[in-house]
Amino acid sequence: MPRHGLGTALVAVAAASALCVGLARADGDPASDTLVFTNAYLPAHAPSTANADALRAEIGAAYSAGYRIKVAVIAARYDLGAIPSLFGKPATYARFLGEELAGIYVGPLLIVMHSGYGIYDGGRSTASESAVLATLAKPATTKPDDLTSAATAAVGELLKRGALRSRDILPPYVETVRAAAVGTQLKVLYYLSDDSGKASAKLEILRGGEQLFAAQEPVHPTSISRPESTTVTVPSSVSLAHTRLCIVATDPSENVGRACRPITVKR
Repeated sequence: MPRHGLGTALVAVAAASALCVGLARADGDPASDTLVFTNAYLPAHAPSTANADALRAEIGAAYSAGYRIKVAVIAARYDLGAIPSLFGKPATYARFLGEELAGIYVGPLLIVMHSGYGIYDGGRSTASESAVLATLAKPATTKPDDLTSAATAAVGELLKRGALRSRDILPPYVETVRAAAVGTQLKVLYYLSDDSGKASAKLEILRGGEQLFAAQEPVHPTSISRPESTTVTVPSSVSLAHTRLCIVATDPSENVGRACRPITVKR
């Protein structure tokens, strides 16, 4: 997935997420599209629901513990789209895919193929993760269920052995779509996403460089695949004429993202 103009692209992608996910398997690199929305890419010939759910649950456990990881399970050349030459080369593909995702995720990225495991973390050292993966048996067969089970076990071991310590360096992605006021009610629609899976948002009303009012949304789960909406009651003493709304998003690592747009005042 190209990283040029990522902010605008992600809003368009998010607005049509169901379509994009459906098209992902026909793309040049299916996993790079799917992993924008979720933390696991599963083979085109899907594993059982039980195995898929087990992998997602293990990934969820890592996030609940304050870590991050994305996983791509590659069962066949078809899962690599236009780059089948990387089939059987999990380490090489991990780097390729990690660079594709760098605009929205920099953290441990695990690739599972029948030939073994690949790990990438934005060009940073993966010595701890690699040491754990080197102790694991390769997936038993090329079957999606066996590959997915191996991925689940690998994530579990990485988590149990403390190998997912990776500094979060990306700010949250935030895009203010609409800010419209009727009387004292300001209705806001925005997108918010962070690779940690959660962030807080401060809504600031500004005129020039002066802050007139602010409201705080606490830390909560985020997803680029759906917009967030809120209604803020603004004190009647605050005139909203010629103002703008800025959303300042902060993730658990104190990375900060910001997006602003003029407030539309409806009579």
